[in-house]
Amino acid sequence: MKKQRKWFMGLVAAVMSLGLMLSGVPVSAWGPERPTYTMAHPAEKAVFNSITDNAAIGDERDFVRIAEVDSGKAFTSELIIEPDKDYIVMIYYHNDASATFNDVAHNRVGFAENVRMSSFFPSKLDKGERGKVDGVITASNTDPASVWDEAYITAREAVTLEYIEGSAVIRNQKGSDGTLLSAALFTNEGVLLGTNSLNGLVPGCDEYAGQVFYRFHTTGITAAEPETPETPEEPDVPVVPDEPTPEVPEELPTTGPAEVALAVVIILAIAAGGFYWYKTHKAVRRVTKRAKGRK
Repeated sequence: MKKQRKWFMGLVAAVMSLGLMLSGVPVSAWGPERPTYTMAHPAEKAVFNSITDNAAIGDERDFVRIAEVDSGKAFTSELIIEPDKDYIVMIYYHNDASATFNDVAHNRVGFAENVRMSSFFPSKLDKGERGKVDGVITASNTDPASVWDEAYITAREAVTLEYIEGSAVIRNQKGSDGTLLSAALFTNEGVLLGTNSLNGLVPGCDEYAGQVFYRFHTTGITAAEPETPETPEEPDVPVVPDEPTPEVPEELPTTGPAEVALAVVIILAIAAGGFYWYKTHKAVRRVTKRAKGRK
């Protein structure tokens, strides 16, 4: 009976884990899996953000958090964001090695070297879309070589997210406190961390821990208005030239009875002249023939 119950509980846990993965909710927002420590029993070598009972933030593996600026609300790992507001990201870092291992007698194995931090966030979120803000800490002599965590943001309305220039700053209890960080923070290479200076060296112990803060602004995205379809242009109709209008004489020739009679007289006169010429020409030819016969 106990075996059946144990098997059943294991099956339930597996189904719940699968359900979380299928629903898009991260089973673990941080990584990688690594040994953990406590404040009473810190690490014996340089390692970042692996203490589970840190008095400041609790489980250090959850080291990326976010809050609305001037809202009075605590930093959280899950936040709904709105248009036209400023938000602040906090990334906590702590070399969990005991201070005992920072000295020469222990070959300074408590020191983390070439420590860098990177962060990334989405530039745009649609309405209801869930995005993540990443924080990554790397070092050249830690195991694991890098640790990461994510905070999640969900857009109430469609927004763009833009880093507020000059807002990235490191906070700690040492000389580098308040130093502004470059925009290289948002690249894979990241920016160097440090204590009295940003030289990449972070000793073990909580007195050397710190945070990096930066801000981004959200701007609402106005839905594009549907385009009005253009009215098709009417085809050009060829212009047919008008037929030329025949000119009308200002005055028509007069064709009354007198004019008709005059025309007839002229025609008769021409005809009579022609007939007279023909008769005369014929008579001349006859006389000429007779004259030639006499000879």
